This record gives sequence, structure tokens and C-alpha cells, in this order.
Amino acid sequence: MPIFLGLLGSLVIGTSDFFARYVARRNHAATTAATGLIFATSAAVLVASFGPGRFLGADYLFGCASGVASGCALGLLYRGLAVSSVAVVSPIVAVLLGAIPMFWEVITGTSLTAGVLSGVLVALFGLLVTTFDPALGDRVKQGVILGFASGLCFGIGLVFMAQTTVEGGLWPVVGQRSTAFIILIGFCTVRGLPRLVRGHALRFSAAAGILGSVGVLCYTAGFQRGSVTAVAVAASVFPIPTAVLAATFDNDSLRWWQIVGIGLVVTGIGLIARG
Repeated sequence: MPIFLGLLGSLVIGTSDFFARYVARRNHAATTAATGLIFATSAAVLVASFGPGRFLGADYLFGCASGVASGCALGLLYRGLAVSSVAVVSPIVAVLLGAIPMFWEVITGTSLTAGVLSGVLVALFGLLVTTFDPALGDRVKQGVILGFASGLCFGIGLVFMAQTTVEGGLWPVVGQRSTAFIILIGFCTVRGLPRLVRGHALRFSAAAGILGSVGVLCYTAGFQRGSVTAVAVAASVFPIPTAVLAATFDNDSLRWWQIVGIGLVVTGIGLIARG
């Protein structure tokens, strides 16, 4: 179940990023993220109110700490997707998103089996293959910098969310989404940027925000019920649905080696599930 929740979250997050990329190409990345987080916070409150568990202060604070990292990560990610390419930014974010929680679990004393370690390596290599595209020109440098910064923030954010408990329910996600929103609104205000997306792009921001919140809800529920490494690696496959959607609807190409990469990711997740 935890790995399934991680995969489901990845599918939803990948779709969210596809919508967010559309908006970020027409608006500032911080404005895009802030607008989406309004809808994300509303969705998180609704689900947490009717979901299992209860409000616990410690878990909620972990969610807020995750929100600080996630707010920075979202702004950097959307900026990277707007000025560079999914093929540059997403694999870096995905690798760090999967690797940082794994390193944390090892550092804190959890031993990983050979099967899990093999699955992690295969899945992460598959991610690199899936989202690699050599025809990117001068967009590579910006994408690498923004992708690394975003992935580092996302990984740290996931580590904080992994400290929450089943008893705390999904309220930490409310803390994460609302804190990220406050940070990005503050950034937009200080920089004199528009706080909200307007016009027809607003509907895409709403879709990105709600789907993103559902994805984080899935990740959190998975962390509370299983291995941090397994869920984090499953969570890191979000670039695949983004790449597939971009190839289908946005004139991006999906090359033969990317299809092979998808197969490697599926194989790696299977190894992780077997342990």
C-alpha cells in the first residue's frame, strides 16, 4: 500500500506539473505557485477534515517546516520548467527527491536490503534515461541549477513530512500547503509581482494546485505507513507522466530511450516492492 500511494501521488503530481508548466510560461513562477497553493490548501483542509486521524501540534509543525522547503521548491521548479525543459529539470529533481529521504533513513539507522538498494538504483537510473534529451541548447545550465536547488528543497521537505504519524492524520499537509502559500505570497509582495494568476490561466492553476495537494496527501499517507525510501522513490517517478503529457499535448518528443527508461523505472519499483 505505501508504494502504491507513492505511485498514485506521482501520477497526480506529474499531471499537476504539466498544468503548472503551461501557467508558468505565461506568468512569473512565484505567482503561478502562489495561486495554485490557494486551491491546494483548500483541498487539503477538506480532505484532512474528513480523513483519518486528528490534529496533533507536533505533526502540524513538521508539516509547516516542510512547507518552508516546499514553497521554495515549487517556485524554483516552475521557473525551471518555464525557462528550461522538463528533460533537464525533472530528472535532477526526481533523483534528489528520491535520494535525500533514502540517505536520511540510512543515517538514522534503518538498514536497506540488497533488493531495495538495487531497485532504488535501477529506478533512479531509469528516471535519468526517461527525461534525457540532448537537443536542449543553452537551456541546460539554467535547468541544472534550478533543478538541483528545487530537488534539494523537495527532498528536505519530504524528510520533514516523513516524521509525521498516522495519528496526526493528513493535517500536516494543510500546514505544508498553507506555509508554502504564505512564503510565496510574501515573496510576490516584496518583489512587486502579481500575487494571483488571472484570466483563462486561472483554471490551469486551480487544477495544478488541487492535484498537487492530492499528490502530497498520498505521499504523506504512504510515509506514515511504510518505508521512507520506498515511498520516496515511488514519489520520484512524477517526471514520467509530465513527460508523457508534454509529448502528447505540448509538442514535446518522447524518444525510444525514454520508453526504455520507463521500463527501468517500473522494474526498479518492482524490486523495491519485493524488498
